[in-house]
Amino acid sequence: MNIYDTLNPKKRYLNRVWIASISIVCLIILGVVVYFWKFHTPSIHYETITPTQGPIQSSVSASGSLSPTNEVEIGSVISGIVLEVLVEENDRVQKGEVLARINPETINQEIARYKAQLNSAKAQLKASEQTLIDKKWNYDRLLDVYESTGGKAPSQLELQNAKTAYTSAKSDVDIKKASIVEIETSIQSASIDLKNSNIVTPIDGVILTKSVEVGQSVAASFQAPVLFKVAEKLEEMVLKAKISEADIGKIQEGQEVHFSVDAYPNKTFTAKVNKVNFGSGDGSSSSSSSSSSSSSSSSSSEIVSYIARIEVDNKDLLLRPNMSATADIIIAKADNALLVPSSVLYFDLNKALQKATPTKSQSIGSFFAPPRPPKQQIQGTSQTKKNATLWVLKNNIPEAVNVEVGISDGQYTQILSGIDAQSIIITAIKAN
Repeated sequence: MNIYDTLNPKKRYLNRVWIASISIVCLIILGVVVYFWKFHTPSIHYETITPTQGPIQSSVSASGSLSPTNEVEIGSVISGIVLEVLVEENDRVQKGEVLARINPETINQEIARYKAQLNSAKAQLKASEQTLIDKKWNYDRLLDVYESTGGKAPSQLELQNAKTAYTSAKSDVDIKKASIVEIETSIQSASIDLKNSNIVTPIDGVILTKSVEVGQSVAASFQAPVLFKVAEKLEEMVLKAKISEADIGKIQEGQEVHFSVDAYPNKTFTAKVNKVNFGSGDGSSSSSSSSSSSSSSSSSSEIVSYIARIEVDNKDLLLRPNMSATADIIIAKADNALLVPSSVLYFDLNKALQKATPTKSQSIGSFFAPPRPPKQQIQGTSQTKKNATLWVLKNNIPEAVNVEVGISDGQYTQILSGIDAQSIIITAIKAN
């Protein structure tokens, strides 16, 4: 007989009941777990927003530098030693004012030499003219005698020699006259050089740069060296903004521009596009390139840009030539527009549900079938009307709605049709 048979019958009964109770509780717990795992649908919480109304604008970013509307580089067309500099940077000058003088001593010597040559040539001309008169008189006298004697005297040889001497004297006079004209031309050229020894400004303006000092040698053998830069008006400036080829089609004359410079980071300047160049670069075909290389490979890329000329009012003289500027060219704008965050245009409820409840993705996702997606997707800075999809709550039921979008500034997007200001837009979900 075993120990179990020796137990009290009542205790044996209680042990059986206890074991059965534990088994039933375990089965119930297992059933609940299986039920919740297989049949229970988690509750979904929707995060929503409503559209706002306000202004919006789309812009193209560009960079460039400022310059005066009319900037003149003044140089020297003659060589020599700088004798005097009469202006400094920032000085205001008037048209015709002398900025510097080059030592004219060499030019004065040339003029004196040419004048001496001219006097000598004029004296020689007088002598030649007198010789011409004598030769002509001798020829005319012999010719009269020849005709009066019927050709008997003088001989034809004497008459021909007199004619030749007369013709030579006449040619010598012409040569002397041409020599005088040549010397007079040389004097005029030297006089122009003497005038050019005074460096003058052709316009009224302000001296921007001075690149010359007293005693400096100026050599103008191949091209005129730049000695001064003069800006006609600093009250009017030009911003030459570089526009990438991807954005140049959006830029037009008359568009509003907001730009800033490093010197005044908290100030925004306003201007308008005056002209858009058809050629790339600064007026000629050019591109900026960057490249990187290693021992095994190398790569390069070209970026083509076009210049937009932007006229700037600078009456307060805050802006200075060659300042770098960062500009935003307004290509589209609207007031009191219906706006939504741009991120909601890319929210997909079905994908969000798949991530939140992966075991129920097929069954849950089938309840919220979106409309056929548009072929054209929204862009960050769109000017044209395009289509997109928004998920909205209607009577607490999610529904995909096709909307027509307009201007976007990257953060917010204008909605033209499809929803109104009271629409409840789903932005995210949470599954419990």
